[in-house]
Amino acid sequence: MSDLEAIKAQIQNHLVDSGNYDVISKQLKLKLYECGWFDQITQVATNELKSAGGNVNFDMLLKSLKPRAEELVPSEVKEEILQKIRAYLDDTIQ
Repeated sequence: MSDLEAIKAQIQNHLVDSGNYDVISKQLKLKLYECGWFDQITQVATNELKSAGGNVNFDMLLKSLKPRAEELVPSEVKEEILQKIRAYLDDTIQ
């Protein structure tokens, strides 16, 4: 595990232990729902399944969808969630 991965894991563990992970996660899900991201990903997944002709398993579908799903998250949603994480870390560190 790299130093960066270790730091990310430590931050995630701290967020989970404090209960803030669930709060931020719920906010992210709400933002993604409001902007239509879930509908977009459903459509992308449906198209992928149709083009694969039923010859796809979950792992293959996930591998195919993950980059596109991350790409479709609006930048303002990413920034808002990152600000919430930064604010939490600033409060924790100080």
